[in-house]
Amino acid sequence: MQRSCKRYFRRNFLLQWQLYALCLPALVFLAIFNYAPMYGVQIAFRDYTFAKGITGSEWVGLEYFVQFIESPNFVQLMRNTLLLSFYNLLFGFPVPIVLAIMINEIHQVRLKKTVQMITYMPHFISLVAIVGLINLMLNRESGIINLLIQMVGGEPKNFLGLSSAYRTIYVVSDIWQEAGWGTIIYLSALSAVDAESLEAARIDGASTLQKIRYIDLPTIAP
Repeated sequence: MQRSCKRYFRRNFLLQWQLYALCLPALVFLAIFNYAPMYGVQIAFRDYTFAKGITGSEWVGLEYFVQFIESPNFVQLMRNTLLLSFYNLLFGFPVPIVLAIMINEIHQVRLKKTVQMITYMPHFISLVAIVGLINLMLNRESGIINLLIQMVGGEPKNFLGLSSAYRTIYVVSDIWQEAGWGTIIYLSALSAVDAESLEAARIDGASTLQKIRYIDLPTIAP
């Protein structure tokens, strides 16, 4: 049985080696960027030191996992992690959709491309630069946010020192950085909207909101 399977695979490979060659780059990519980094996962199970390396460090099993679970801050850390993920999903998911629909309604090609480029440019800014921008904008003495608050008669606040403001700052900055990049998928889906359906909607007197509700949203729903 095994011999016949090997013979079948060998014959199939010789007949369709071009298709296997096309799959090779994808397999190499997965091996290098998805599976090779998994070698470093074992650091979590070792008493890792740089001098000894990964394989030379002592194997300690689940010791650090138990230490983390038994730490006094475990509940708070898990709660904050789950809340940040939930807020990112709740507020971050609809923003690219709304932004894509708004950009799609811009009929001037040059303006449309300019707006799209400006909105997805933050995606390419490094996280270190993003944190630097947040520090500058929220600075108590010279930050633009506190300057605006002072202009309307308010008192400046140390936003970066307020624990209650951390989640808002984290979620808003993440949405600002990634929302524009997420619109690319939805804009490409909106480009597949049937032009005849749009024209028929205009002839029937459909408003912009009706067109978005009954044509655009069902198109990008999948």
